[in-house]
Amino acid sequence: MRIVKSQRKWGATAGPGADLGQEEERCCPGRSVEGTLGSAGHTWCPRWTDESDAGASMAVISLLFLAVMYVVHHPLLVSDRMDLDTLARSRQLEKRMSEEMRQLELEFEERKRAAEEKQKAENFWRGDTSGDQLVLGKKDRGWPFQVDGQEGPLGWMLGNLWNAGLFCIFLIFELLRQNMQHEPAFESSSDDDDEEVRVVPITSYNWLTDFPSREALESFHKHHVQNVTRDLPCTCEFVESFVDDLIEACRVLSRREAHPQLEDCLGIGAAFEKWGTLHETQKFDILVPLVPPQGTMFVLEMRDPALGRRCGCVLVESECVCKREKLLGDVLCLVHHHRDHSALVGTSNSSIKAALCTGSHLDVYKTVQWFRNMVGNAWALVAHKYDFKLSLPPSTTCCKLRLDYRSGRFLSIRLVLGVQREDTLVYLVSQAPNQEQVTSVDWPESFAACEHLFLKLVGRFAPENTCHLKCLQIILSLRDLQSLPQGASCPILTSYHFKTALMHLLLRLPLTDWQHDMLSQRLQDILWFLGRGLQQRSLHHFLIGNNFLPLTIPIPKTFRNAEPVNLFQHLVLNPMAHSQAVEEFHNLLAQVKALPCSSLAGAD
Repeated sequence: MRIVKSQRKWGATAGPGADLGQEEERCCPGRSVEGTLGSAGHTWCPRWTDESDAGASMAVISLLFLAVMYVVHHPLLVSDRMDLDTLARSRQLEKRMSEEMRQLELEFEERKRAAEEKQKAENFWRGDTSGDQLVLGKKDRGWPFQVDGQEGPLGWMLGNLWNAGLFCIFLIFELLRQNMQHEPAFESSSDDDDEEVRVVPITSYNWLTDFPSREALESFHKHHVQNVTRDLPCTCEFVESFVDDLIEACRVLSRREAHPQLEDCLGIGAAFEKWGTLHETQKFDILVPLVPPQGTMFVLEMRDPALGRRCGCVLVESECVCKREKLLGDVLCLVHHHRDHSALVGTSNSSIKAALCTGSHLDVYKTVQWFRNMVGNAWALVAHKYDFKLSLPPSTTCCKLRLDYRSGRFLSIRLVLGVQREDTLVYLVSQAPNQEQVTSVDWPESFAACEHLFLKLVGRFAPENTCHLKCLQIILSLRDLQSLPQGASCPILTSYHFKTALMHLLLRLPLTDWQHDMLSQRLQDILWFLGRGLQQRSLHHFLIGNNFLPLTIPIPKTFRNAEPVNLFQHLVLNPMAHSQAVEEFHNLLAQVKALPCSSLAGAD
């Protein structure tokens, strides 16, 4: 804008008053001069509108509107707990955003100034200077955002009504959406009574305010876990070597029989994965893979997982060995030479079906009984090497071994038979934990070998002295110390649920975040993860439908693209079970909070 001190321009002969009157009459007819200054009168035309100021005001309103909508659409979800790393990253982000905002403001001001200068230049070269005149005098009392055809504040409000309406619509929509998506309180209902179990939401971290320190957790682990599991690695090594010795003796006995062959055993479960507690120090699970004999093959027929159980059947069929016959010359194909060698077919393929199958499917009970008899005969060959007594307790789904020493100590070993699924570490086993046998030809699906490999890889690539297994041992030791809720026959929350929560977090958090000084924080994360799963009644299986699973874990290809399996699906269908699980979880939290006293008592 320019301040004009004289209106005598371009050769005009009229006086100052005449110039002012003509200019006023041209700009705003019907209006008189309202003020004078010296000999040249100056006034401000109330009809004149500053386009640049209006544009700047609209831009500011639009920026404020966008800022409010950004806050509504993208709220910062932070918990009450913030470590130093998160705080430092937040401050760095805040500083960077402030610098970017200042740069945007400077750029906006520069563009605004350039637009104003350009508009002034265009008006000057057109000879239109009416918009540049600002007469010093009495200020107009009219509304500054006045537009043609509209008077006062009402005109401005009507001109920007779309902004206000759009803002209100978005605000109401967001409030309704957030109310619909608000997580319900941690509650469960019972069919027998109308009482509701209401608990503080797990995601609020309110129950972590008086969480024990790392020193208290370390003290508890030392006195209740470390002391009783000190000899566990050596015991696991002995158990594997002893079972290998038995398996080798079984191979000698079954060399001339047309029965399934035994492969090298694999230790599975808590003891061999190094997170065993007091209850796992005397229980050892060994997986013994089965392979079909020559001329026979196992065809796996998987059941539909929608039926509620993941299991399959093992179909026994004859295998063509024509390629081996051509290469070796001394191998007969039992499929294409059955007319000339019917006796050989009867002694191989038919014998395994008659002894171990129900129909054409491998029978769990018959196979376990055959293996149990073979182990008993193999013990007679190796008994002179050992100074303990071996007994075989009865079992229909696994071969149980009990080793009794002269000192009174004993070890319990379970030999579980398994058939490998394709070229993976997924097996159909004779017995799976926490699963009941449906029929004699149904073999449950086991992922124990895959999980064992995952934890082994974590231990290999993680820093030394990590706390991930220590967290699981503390939780399971405290759970074993608590009593079941009244009326409950078995716990709902098993060790596999806590192990699944740990494995999920091992994929989500960097391995450097599991160092020993982060014991308290990581233990809180595991409890929070499982607590949120109880609140939502959802805990996904670690291997099925997990897109973050490393490719080094050999699983069937269909598992990676499959829908996630909910391990808490039974809690959705059974409110009573959910109530019991909630009670068990809060009893565990109470024991964790009382941990300093427990550790001191254990030290005494």
